[in-house]
Amino acid sequence: MNKQLLLPALLLGGLLGLSACSSTPQQVQLTPQIQLDSVPQHSIIAAIKSQDLRPNRFLISIHQQGEEQAELIASGDNLRQTIELQLSAAWQQQGLGFVPESPNTITIDILELASEVEESSVKHTASSTMRLKVTVDTPHKTLAKQFRSTHTNEGAFSVNVNKQAVAMSQQLSELLTQIVNDPQLIEVLEYQK
Repeated sequence: MNKQLLLPALLLGGLLGLSACSSTPQQVQLTPQIQLDSVPQHSIIAAIKSQDLRPNRFLISIHQQGEEQAELIASGDNLRQTIELQLSAAWQQQGLGFVPESPNTITIDILELASEVEESSVKHTASSTMRLKVTVDTPHKTLAKQFRSTHTNEGAFSVNVNKQAVAMSQQLSELLTQIVNDPQLIEVLEYQK
């Protein structure tokens, strides 16, 4: 092959190879949906707030076998707001009203929410851990309760980040559904002397 054509061909091939590697999205969105077991009606007023207390703010970390650094995929939206909006909307369907100056407060703390993916040349293993703490505080009683979910899945070759985000959305949906349907949280709010 002519040396004058070889250099441009190598450069073009390298650029195409780099663009193929960079096709992994840098951000994904979780879209949880809460399923209510039943819709009991309460007449409770509370304030709601949330905090993202995770030490790392990425959603997915992808570790290649033999590599030290991981590829980090962030959330494309504000995860704290998404979780707070989903929970408050579901609780409102159950009859809770939210006003900022209420003496009753519900605090949602995101303690852990990430998926770690280990990739080799032939397969990947994804382990997702989600841990939320909900604290209900009234003038008469306080309850703090942690909710945790872990999920592991395997697949051939590299992980599909969008499919992993869908799996994480389903896992988060189940966790938020568990929180909304927890009878102890409502009992504390209903307890008045």
